Amino acid sequence: MDPLFPVLPEDISAASDEDLATLIADHVSAKELILNEDEEFTKGIDANEILAQLETGGNQYQLLLAEQAAREGAHEAYEAKKAEVAAKFEVVAEEEPAPDDGDEEEAEEVAVVAEVEEVIEEPVLVTASVEATEIKTEVKPQVRFARTPPAPKADRMPVEEVKGTALVAAGGLVKQIEGPLNRLSLAEAMKAEALRYGRPVKSANGSEQKILIASAQFDFPEDRQLGDDLDKNTEALRNIIVESLPGIGGRYSLTASGGLCAPLEPIYSMPNFGSTAEPVWDSLPIFQARRGGVNVPAATTIGDIETAISSISESDDALGGTFATKSCQDLLCPDYTEVAINIFAHCREYGNLNARAWPEKIAHENELTMQALSRTTESFMLDRIKALSINVTQAEVLGAYGDLVHALLKAAAGIRFRLRMPAGSMFNVVMPEYMANLLAADSAYTQFSRYDGQSAMVGHLASLGFRVVLYKDDVAAGTSQGFADEAAGALDDFPDDVQYAIFPEGQFIGIDSGVLELGIVRDSTLNSTNDFQIFGERFRNLAMLGPAQGALWVTQGVCPSGEFPALGTALSC
Repeated sequence: MDPLFPVLPEDISAASDEDLATLIADHVSAKELILNEDEEFTKGIDANEILAQLETGGNQYQLLLAEQAAREGAHEAYEAKKAEVAAKFEVVAEEEPAPDDGDEEEAEEVAVVAEVEEVIEEPVLVTASVEATEIKTEVKPQVRFARTPPAPKADRMPVEEVKGTALVAAGGLVKQIEGPLNRLSLAEAMKAEALRYGRPVKSANGSEQKILIASAQFDFPEDRQLGDDLDKNTEALRNIIVESLPGIGGRYSLTASGGLCAPLEPIYSMPNFGSTAEPVWDSLPIFQARRGGVNVPAATTIGDIETAISSISESDDALGGTFATKSCQDLLCPDYTEVAINIFAHCREYGNLNARAWPEKIAHENELTMQALSRTTESFMLDRIKALSINVTQAEVLGAYGDLVHALLKAAAGIRFRLRMPAGSMFNVVMPEYMANLLAADSAYTQFSRYDGQSAMVGHLASLGFRVVLYKDDVAAGTSQGFADEAAGALDDFPDDVQYAIFPEGQFIGIDSGVLELGIVRDSTLNSTNDFQIFGERFRNLAMLGPAQGALWVTQGVCPSGEFPALGTALSC
């Protein structure tokens, strides 16, 4: 059974900040789905297990928050320490000595000179000695130069341009290093981690282990980023490269003699019309197979009761002796059939560069892969139902809908009688999805019901006691229930024969041992080729619980002709 919450790595401190944020978001999302009673998310899990996983997820969430808080605290401590150390680089201006009380004239002169220094760009030497009061009106004051130049204001301090980016230590290291790394601190961190992991174990099939010691994040300015918009890309190149590339810079131009020379706009996304729906599997009652399969006994029916019932007349009872002997049937142990889990695996291998350069293609291929997996599992279940059912045939007589209703009612009546089922018992009918279209086409040829849609056809079958399940895929043997690739010429027609199953609810069950989705897989071999794989498995099968007479697989001829018998015409039976 897959956990509802993501599994935490063994060492949370080794996870990157992005991975930590993703884990927290995934836990919150899973919690919301559980609280909102999302049936698809909690499918196949009972209430006790949901509560247990919710508690586990809550504990994991608290650990993640604690790790995030610790990292934020460490960063704040680093910023505070950095500011404290940086304050030592500030230059303190030398203060002029305070004037004596008795030297008021000199104090006023200094004050005036200080005021003049701020506005005079080139000082002018004046050799005059006058009263302080005269300086303001008649004579320019003498400019005096301090031995130590005053410190410039903070906003006039030159800012050194930082080139490149800082190398910072990764989280979770044995030796905690705050601030940017230098050659010595990087070497110390590497030495501490090497001592922590010990000597490597070398073998032919050994795995490659990589440990993040430090990282550097390079942020490109917006004018140096290229995207999907070709016009913006060209403008960005034109602004940076003026003369070196002809045709891009403003000095040169590209003149075409005719036609279109510019590259066309690429479209990276791809439409995907497929579906991962599994109607056959979803229609079955699913049971967990914890031991890799189940052992199913052969079900007996009323037809197996042979000598358990006695019928004695009054005259035979009066004679007594052998005339009134009552028979009794012994219990015979049934045969058991072991049904083991079948494995359905999917695996795709991609290059790291392709995954980074074309993520839309990777997503498209992953969707197609899961659709192919659903097609494989559904076809397997259909083949299992066919193999476990009694295979019968029904010939084509008239139009498709009349023939189908006739065959279904006949088959249901036979099963109901053999198993002595209640009169109102419902039957599952598993038929190909195209039958809804075929029946609507058949109705269009009739005189009175030509406007009935597909839902009306299926709805009428439900009113007759049939729960219709429309399967999307093909069966292995018999007339193909699929359509080949279309080619030029006549339009591909409906299959001549339809294959479908009819059985009561509970005749078949699905056994499930869960899903194993490993996600991205890497090893030393894949790393050497710069590749990765996406791998997963499903463990499931189908078992028959009901008796052999409980299921029929019908191969029936059908033709959407809308044909019905003329008035007064008797059909032969």
